[in-house]
Amino acid sequence: MTESLQRKKKRTQLTPLGRFVVNVFFIWLFGTIGAIVGYSMIGNGNPLDVFLPQTWLHLAEVLINSLL
Repeated sequence: MTESLQRKKKRTQLTPLGRFVVNVFFIWLFGTIGAIVGYSMIGNGNPLDVFLPQTWLHLAEVLINSLL
């Protein structure tokens, strides 16, 4: 009886590298979703403009100019 319970409790676990990759993926995924939502709803822009390099260059320029 105890052997069948031990078999059911056994789970596969990710290696530290696997956990790191999964975490990086979810950070990227939720960051992208957050950027799309923020740019389209808060900024009233086209949601697909988040993927344009000009958008990120403009953001970097605004941040650099605000810090200087």
